[in-house]
Amino acid sequence: MFFFDFIKLAFKNLARQKVRTALTVIAITVGSLSLILMSSIILSVHKSLIDQFKAFGAFDLVTVIKDPNSVDNNSLLSSNGDPSQGKKIDDTTLAAMRQLPHVTRATAIMNNFGVSTMKLAGQDKKTWASIMAYDPSNDVFDLPIAFGRKLTSTDLDKIVVGNRFAQDMGYNGRAQELVGKRVLLNYRSGGGSAPDWGDLPQKPPLNADKDWYSAQNNQGIDIPVEIVGVTSSGALDDGQSYITLTWARRLMTNVSWRMEGGTGSGNGGNNGPGSSYFTPTLTLVKEDNFANQGYGSIVLKADSTENIGAIADSVKNLGYGANTAQKMLNQINHILLLVGIVLAAIGGISLFVATIGIVNTMIMATYERTREIGVLRACGATRATIRHLFTIEAGLLGFWGGVLGIRHLSKLFIQQAPNCKSQQ
Repeated sequence: MFFFDFIKLAFKNLARQKVRTALTVIAITVGSLSLILMSSIILSVHKSLIDQFKAFGAFDLVTVIKDPNSVDNNSLLSSNGDPSQGKKIDDTTLAAMRQLPHVTRATAIMNNFGVSTMKLAGQDKKTWASIMAYDPSNDVFDLPIAFGRKLTSTDLDKIVVGNRFAQDMGYNGRAQELVGKRVLLNYRSGGGSAPDWGDLPQKPPLNADKDWYSAQNNQGIDIPVEIVGVTSSGALDDGQSYITLTWARRLMTNVSWRMEGGTGSGNGGNNGPGSSYFTPTLTLVKEDNFANQGYGSIVLKADSTENIGAIADSVKNLGYGANTAQKMLNQINHILLLVGIVLAAIGGISLFVATIGIVNTMIMATYERTREIGVLRACGATRATIRHLFTIEAGLLGFWGGVLGIRHLSKLFIQQAPNCKSQQ
């Protein structure tokens, strides 16, 4: 028998039991589809992360942090580690970092300036405020803007919100409507203080106790800010919002009422004429938290990706920690690898069950076709010929199951592609 004779005979035999053949093919389709789909999810997530890092220019960045023992933190731009640990980062540090070899630009980063939540003006729904302050004039990283404009160094009460903020506020698919609206940043620093921006804090009564100060702290102060831009959905962190470094330093200057007292002389009273007494007074006091805390971190831009390691080593030699996108990506890859193994195992089990279905189908076909096998043997067919015939039938079942699985998967991707483009 020739090869095409085997194929023709295999198709004829599979067509005898159409229902059983169809069910076996469906089982193989489900198994192959699950395995391919789960593997594709891991690959697509990895590719998406790579694309976001490249769009942000993250592979050319090195983040300088205070604590050298916190370099394995999973954040590239935030103030990693315990802010009370490590060396202080100030303007002197920033100037020194700009002088390092292979560093083209640098900007300081601040993340903690007393803002806890944020919401749109006129709405009650609020979200946690993840706000980063940077110097937009240095152009260290490329902030992808979908609508509106980028920040300028002169913006003091302006903000660029993340795409996730638009979704949380019910503007999914129409984030462009947020541009020009006002956001209320809820500022809470404790002790009844307020930032050196906007209204002064409420003056406490002379008999104010802990309950009064606690109520002031729980209420906070709403700072109105204008939205000038919305980041695209491909940003490195969709939940991150951005303000200028100049304005953040103003917010870190607290204004609070302090009780002071002096002595005066009286003409009478219980102590008699000429006695002294304590006269409490409330005075506004400014406190510059930036002078105490400094910047959260510094982001350096390298002249090329190959020099990232050399810059990181130079930063460590100065006693600071260094974090790079490659380290962060390696950690993400490790997590994706573990998740991929689990998903591949689940898909492999489905495919293994489908394989057992093929074996079961072939065993049933063997028992049903004993006469046919006997006739073939009587006509001179060898045992190898019979094995080849059943092997080709099993191969056809697996082939068509795999083809249908890939076909359905490609249809799924084609249907999802327009939705992904519309979201971008």
